[in-house]
Amino acid sequence: MICADEVRSALESAKGVKSAKVSLEKEEAIVVYDPAVAKEDDLIQAVRNANGMHPYDARVKTTEK
Repeated sequence: MICADEVRSALESAKGVKSAKVSLEKEEAIVVYDPAVAKEDDLIQAVRNANGMHPYDARVKTTEK
């Protein structure tokens, strides 16, 4: 079974990510990143690739500047 730490680690290893907090219960992640370096698609791909076993339905819910 996948855990929040694996998803958080995948996000934090993405270029430009400063921090990530993941809640599997809420089905959300709060990610602080540099938009000049990381794109939303990069973050989505990092979540989808977490552990390489689970097909996540990753998408950006809201964006704050």
